[in-house]
Amino acid sequence: MGASGRFRARMPIAMIVSGTVALVGIAVTGGAKPLVGLDLAQTGHWIYNSALGSAFHVDGSGKQADAQVSLPGADPGSRVVQGPTQGYAVSPSKTIEFGKSTLSVENSTPSPANEWPATVETKGGPYAVYRESGIVVRLGEGMARIPVGGRLGDPVATADGRLWLHQIDNGLLCELAPGADRVSCPIAIPGRHKGSLVVTAAGPVFVDNDDDTVRGVSSAGFGESVRLGVDVPDTAVAASTDVDGKLAILDRAGARLYLVGSGSPVTVPLPPGDYAGLASSGSVVALVDKGNRTLRTFDGAGRAKENRPIPGGAEHPPVRGPDSRVYVDGADGAHVLVVDQDGAVNEVPVTGVPKPADEPNPVTPPTPDKPADKPADKPIDKPADRPAVPVQPKPQPQPVIPASPPGAPRSVSATPGDGAATVKWGAAAANGATVSGYRISWAGGEKTVGGGVRTTSIAGLANGTAYAFTVTATNRAGTGPGATSGAVTPRSNVNPPGAPTGLDVRIKTGDTDANVTWNAAAANGSPVTAYHVSWRRADGSGAGSARVTGRSRLIPGIGIEQPITVTVVAENAAGRGTPAQVTKSSGDQPADRSIVISRGADTTADLCDPPICGLIHIVMTGFTPGKTVSVTCVTDDGVHGSKSKRIGPDGKLTFEEFPQGTEGRNVWIRADGVESKKLVWK
Repeated sequence: MGASGRFRARMPIAMIVSGTVALVGIAVTGGAKPLVGLDLAQTGHWIYNSALGSAFHVDGSGKQADAQVSLPGADPGSRVVQGPTQGYAVSPSKTIEFGKSTLSVENSTPSPANEWPATVETKGGPYAVYRESGIVVRLGEGMARIPVGGRLGDPVATADGRLWLHQIDNGLLCELAPGADRVSCPIAIPGRHKGSLVVTAAGPVFVDNDDDTVRGVSSAGFGESVRLGVDVPDTAVAASTDVDGKLAILDRAGARLYLVGSGSPVTVPLPPGDYAGLASSGSVVALVDKGNRTLRTFDGAGRAKENRPIPGGAEHPPVRGPDSRVYVDGADGAHVLVVDQDGAVNEVPVTGVPKPADEPNPVTPPTPDKPADKPADKPIDKPADRPAVPVQPKPQPQPVIPASPPGAPRSVSATPGDGAATVKWGAAAANGATVSGYRISWAGGEKTVGGGVRTTSIAGLANGTAYAFTVTATNRAGTGPGATSGAVTPRSNVNPPGAPTGLDVRIKTGDTDANVTWNAAAANGSPVTAYHVSWRRADGSGAGSARVTGRSRLIPGIGIEQPITVTVVAENAAGRGTPAQVTKSSGDQPADRSIVISRGADTTADLCDPPICGLIHIVMTGFTPGKTVSVTCVTDDGVHGSKSKRIGPDGKLTFEEFPQGTEGRNVWIRADGVESKKLVWK
């Protein structure tokens, strides 16, 4: 992996991947020309506008909505994915298929699981991936329902249409070839580590959050492990494609963006927010901040490019379209932000073409009554002498749309507490009748609240047990489909640990190894399970990280030619705590390193018997505590032998080794650049 063990632009990514795979606003008004069918090219992006009950095609290059199809019965919030000739509006209750050239509905099928799927547009697809249920549905020609088993991470697809899936519960990486009806799982992830799949210019890789490495992925298995150079948390997610040859990794909880690739890793601090996800156009990475309803973009060097409000509200993560542009849908379904490959951002309103009203029936103006007994010689008033009164057509009655059950509640989430959880959700579409209540259900219970409630507390849960909560809405027409939160685990009064205390970095002048020690962090209700140590030189080189269970770490070869910064963070069941950090700018005054030898105890060895045969008594002082060194015995006849020894915590080591039996011969010891005086053997 090279002397530095880091990515160097796209070529180092290619070196670790087995195989070669390619990487991966104009409003439509009532007076506009009616929308027509599209050609069969798979370009742009589709969005469903719940208020208009229609899906719209957004032309990313023309920055306009250029096609519209009515989707009766589609659920609010439906996500639209496209294949070469067909489009599909998917939701937890159903999938509605329509023709891209005819712009008409052709089929509707029930969903295999009551959850929002992740969608992938690729050759041989598109696909709807039901991550909690472990089911992949191939849409279009050759439609198939393919069970994978267990929870799945975010899927990715290579340019040849091969779908890669992370089977979380079993710690497997699985592939689904175009047209296949079952998956193959050729890779077992060590320790079932958490992480993300990414498609680079050279093929897919797996970013391992637990040991902070990245490996190439292929049908033959894992490639070589390469260190990221940053300490990413278990909950971090990576963009599904690279940005300027770098991996883009989002730490939601820590509000940080990491860019790992050529040169030293780049860390971009982010403002506090609720980040829904990230996607790359190739030259910029786009992040959606739901908390601040904002789109933020950065280039491959970490420089901020755009900070734009998201019209209609922020709810959905950004998606990369088949044209390599990034599309950000407004929560209202009436706006799309388009991020071009060069990073330019444009807003496209999605307003539709209103259906023209029926022409009113012509109305014949009433004929004025002829005056009775009008004298012939008296002139009649001319109508032109009075202003004409326009005749207004009678308003046409609007059709009455019957009420239907509500849609699924939006954005269901849960937060764990001590034997409890707090569940939140967004309003469900009323569909013609006021929502009268919401029902929250979970394994072991259910609860009903009023139609105006958007959050509730659930008590009586078992600590240490995972719960998922499903919310459904009810109106006078019935109960609609449910939406389910991610699983959460209640725990008793557990907080992340405190900062480690007494952090100390010792490195002797002239030495290259740093010995890092610290005191225990406050547990805060749950035992500390690990400490995460990271380090780097002032220019960013030499960066590395490690996960340790003790309270010390030896950093070999770091040197002190320039300042080094070391950070230590404790972790428990509630997550990572406050970091402790220290910068070492100069070496410590070295204790005199020395090796003193003398004759030790008598021994018996090959062709060596007492009283002349004995061991060398060796006393080493002033060495790096905890370091393993090679100790070599040398005589007038050459090297006599070597042993690996670990220096004690006080920098000292005393032991007896290397039997000698040649009287009058000189013998001496070397270790870590230090040499003892010569001893004449007696």
